Amino acid sequence: MRRVQLVGAALAVLACTALARAESRPRYGGAVEGSLLGAPVVVDPPLAQGHAELTSVGLVFDTLYQVGADGVAHPHLAAALPVVEPGRARITIRRGVRFHDGSELTAVDVAASLDRVRTTSSRWILSAIKAIRYEGDTIELALNVPVDDLAARLALPQTAIAKAGKPGADGPLGTGPFAVQAIDRRNHRLVLHAFDDHFAGRPYLDRLVLRWYEVPDGEARAFERGLTQLSARGAAAFIGAQPKYRAGDVEGPAAVLVYVGFGRAHMDLTSDRAFRRALDLALARGALASVGSGERVVPSRLPLPVEAGAPPLRAAERGDDLAGARLALADAARRVKALERARLRQLQLEILVEVTRPDDREVAERVAHALRKLGIGSVITAVSAPTLRDRVRRGATDLYIGHLAAPVTTAWAWWGSAFAAGGDPWAQQQLAVGALTQDAATKVFRERLPIVPLLFRAVRIWHRSDVRGLGFDASGRPLYAELFLFGEPVRAKARP
Repeated sequence: MRRVQLVGAALAVLACTALARAESRPRYGGAVEGSLLGAPVVVDPPLAQGHAELTSVGLVFDTLYQVGADGVAHPHLAAALPVVEPGRARITIRRGVRFHDGSELTAVDVAASLDRVRTTSSRWILSAIKAIRYEGDTIELALNVPVDDLAARLALPQTAIAKAGKPGADGPLGTGPFAVQAIDRRNHRLVLHAFDDHFAGRPYLDRLVLRWYEVPDGEARAFERGLTQLSARGAAAFIGAQPKYRAGDVEGPAAVLVYVGFGRAHMDLTSDRAFRRALDLALARGALASVGSGERVVPSRLPLPVEAGAPPLRAAERGDDLAGARLALADAARRVKALERARLRQLQLEILVEVTRPDDREVAERVAHALRKLGIGSVITAVSAPTLRDRVRRGATDLYIGHLAAPVTTAWAWWGSAFAAGGDPWAQQQLAVGALTQDAATKVFRERLPIVPLLFRAVRIWHRSDVRGLGFDASGRPLYAELFLFGEPVRAKARP
């Protein structure tokens, strides 16, 4: 468990350096303020979308399994790996696990949570399961087909377990390392406190506050002044300024996909595959490499990282293909009157961006530039995270900039989330009857373009010198539950 791993690592360092002092070990206590990559609309596992919500869910809730540093799923809330038999799988639930309100986790909570996943947009994850039953400490999953990677599917944060399988009346109620003290939307912060009875070990910190910002440089300025101990705005944001305290940085995998999604405000246009292809070809991916604030950025034309099997972009694919884009647009104009030459100048598309994800505006500007090359006007509208979620759900826009996060090496998770984000059931249908293949998924995705992938980005977090234990999981989520304070913050030296 978490405490054993960290203490073991600390003791190894002590042995190597011959510093056998008690104060060299992590201590419990203290508070840390950091940030999220945008505002969480919900802290609710099956409804979680994007990096900010998935990070929050991972702190408040637990899953049946967890994917370790070795890339293998290990038991977490489950007592052991699934016992798979023809047509079914049986999972025994760990005993003695408690929710934040003190009640004990039961198989009823697990079954209800997994059943709810199957009614939401995350249903693709469990599409191979046709029924869920429970008896005593065991749940039984009736399967459409054998599922070799069942534990990995049940390690995704969308399948985390909530009490009675649904949001609590007084707020999110899970078994995770932190409990929610407040979701303070007015002051843009999620306030968490340590859960003393967490079955895998209490977090070292007493309190964790995660903020989001509407002003592009607000987070960097707060970190520079020493008001926060963590910042996800990288080195580029600190040019010309010196943080008050000495800082280091840690970068995760490039496991956040930034993409263009489609609404229905001009449904005949945005649902036309030739128009989507025209936009895809008009976008110069190489120009997106400079987006962000110093973290790793990998432009892409597929919703799949290189680590999961996508071929690296060739030099020719990094630029636009304007001739191909115009041919695709001409094809779309045969069906869409708004794209006819006489009407094209009157067309203006809206691109929605979330105001708390400042890099998304820069991405949207590149999308607007691609549209201009096709003779199409656009306007960028920045809205709150709840407004963006609502308008995308209703289709009340033309385009929007979205985020997806998944384990960086797990191909089926990327295909499933990408097709689901575009409202396309293809991946869900494939996972329901067997594993989807890379070749088939690539072919269908390129034909339909449910979303237009732009880039994969890493999250780079700067931390004050006294904040230790920071790392990332395979989905690029910072492991805030591992943080601890060590020593006193060291003032940075003044620049010459």
